[in-house]
Amino acid sequence: MPQIDNDRFESMAECYDHMAPRFVPRYDALQDEVIALLLAEGQPQYLLELGAGSGIFLEKTLKACPSAHAVWLDASEDFERVARRRLAPFADRVEFILCSLTDDWPARLRQPADAICSQSAIHHLESEGKRSVYRRCFEVLRPGGWFFNLDEMSTLYDDAYRRTLAYWVTHVERSSRDVPESLALYARAWNEKFDGWKKRNVENIGQPKQPGDDIHEGYVPQMRWLHEAGFVNVDLFVKFQLWSAIGGQKPLAQAAP
Repeated sequence: MPQIDNDRFESMAECYDHMAPRFVPRYDALQDEVIALLLAEGQPQYLLELGAGSGIFLEKTLKACPSAHAVWLDASEDFERVARRRLAPFADRVEFILCSLTDDWPARLRQPADAICSQSAIHHLESEGKRSVYRRCFEVLRPGGWFFNLDEMSTLYDDAYRRTLAYWVTHVERSSRDVPESLALYARAWNEKFDGWKKRNVENIGQPKQPGDDIHEGYVPQMRWLHEAGFVNVDLFVKFQLWSAIGGQKPLAQAAP
């Protein structure tokens, strides 16, 4: 059975922008936790978001960091259109880079990043693809900079992982009952796509997957990959059901003797 729904990104941009805060559990709260982590050691001045989608996270971050500039990076032209509209009030503070995570996106940056974030994007890559992104993030960060990945990840045990998948299914079902009529079309489109997600991840759990699918790998091996890339202070900072926020810091450059 084919695993990839080839148009799900392009056709979901408007829908995702409206419905993610309703249908992704603790969507706003998880983003707020990552923003708090970003601000824990001062405001980043040059922030990169990988797989930035409709720009919801960057909008919050730019409001919280009035002097910051940000890079929106994503492979979807449709998401770029939505993000440009959302981020228009920050036009002079946002740079848009239309680029896949598997392309040479580091070459497109004009300077090292103070911080890098990603949400619900890297899990579409296979193991080596994830490790490659983590290595590239380490390379383009300035010394002392932080990287955080808030993403769908499996847990330590299969039964717990299955439960997190079931939790999301139940959450979407319950949330769908409370959608106002003005958003009914978006909710219907989301659920049509979510039926594909359930088929790939719940009904066909354990079946082989391809790049672009929801390739849920554990937060423990991914933390190890961050450490192997050179990050220090690697940790699991936030976890709720399927979503984990892991991250690490690029060591400060050592002073010359």
